[in-house]
Amino acid sequence: MNTLLRKLLCFSIASVLVSTQLAIAQSATPMAPVPSQIQQAQTIFLTNSASDPNFPIDETKAFNDIYAALQAWGHYRLVNSPKQADLIFQLRDIAPITDVTGNRGGVYSVTSPAFQLTILDPKSNIALWTITSPVNVAGKNQVFAHWVSIAETNLVTRIKVVAGQPLSPEETADLTTVPKHHYVRTVLIVTGVVAGAAVAGVLIAHHEFDNSLANQKASQDAFCKANNIPLSQCAGG
Repeated sequence: MNTLLRKLLCFSIASVLVSTQLAIAQSATPMAPVPSQIQQAQTIFLTNSASDPNFPIDETKAFNDIYAALQAWGHYRLVNSPKQADLIFQLRDIAPITDVTGNRGGVYSVTSPAFQLTILDPKSNIALWTITSPVNVAGKNQVFAHWVSIAETNLVTRIKVVAGQPLSPEETADLTTVPKHHYVRTVLIVTGVVAGAAVAGVLIAHHEFDNSLANQKASQDAFCKANNIPLSQCAGG
């Protein structure tokens, strides 16, 4: 084994050991507690803090949908005045610019819309927690409405998690956004030690991206078939 290869092997092994030790240390670190007001509250006041100009969804409909979902959940009682509320739920529809692309023909911005809910203490007006639920902008008509509905449901699901309430299997499945293939990362790191961490990182990213696309496509096709929508009209169809 030549000197360069020996150094690369030692460096890669050291990196794996450091990563393992860091993971163990992080798992032993206690989780920060959720503010007690969120789990003890009984009444909430939901406000509509408008939306960014480039938000692609009707903000009034989204507000009404989320209001209805919170009401159907029944964990908190929605009231008509902040004076009656234990918590204020401040809803805002955001669409930050996350990428800019273009050429001589023009420059275009790419946004990542999401529902953002800030939980406020009405007595101190301090923000206790902020919850964000990304919106997958894909497809048209029923397909687009399907993904918006999932984003709205996920927002309420994330509130349930913070409030310490149990989730149904359906809510847990829809909330999962990372492919359940974490073991592949470990295998690639071990088998790719000599080749270097850079190659392993590229392979992992590519594998997870492929799995994410495949999962999204399967869910999308199932929805279209159930609603008698031609697959050609589905996003990516």
